[in-house]
Amino acid sequence: MVVRRLEIPVVLRRAWGDEAADAFAVWLTSVLEERAISRDEYRQILSRLDILEHDMADLKADVQELRREISELRKEMNERFDRMYHQMVVQTRWFIGALVVIGTVISTLLAIGQFVR
Repeated sequence: MVVRRLEIPVVLRRAWGDEAADAFAVWLTSVLEERAISRDEYRQILSRLDILEHDMADLKADVQELRREISELRKEMNERFDRMYHQMVVQTRWFIGALVVIGTVISTLLAIGQFVR
């Protein structure tokens, strides 16, 4: 970036003197050359930032959509687990009932067998 030499105002030149004003102008020019950017570079940076901002907005929308989908999947999984738990409870009751019936039948047969002897 080319920085043109700064013109020190007349009031400052009178107050500081020519030598101090020229030294200040040289110093400020060197600082601006080191740290400042041109308008074209600034515009490029702004355009890149606009693109990044747009991309970030897209990413935020994608993340929100993913969170919504994950939430729906969790609800579906919870419903499935609830149904599975209910089925397990029913099957456990039937199993225990069947064991009781089988035990009763065996006990009855053993009792009949002892009376027959």
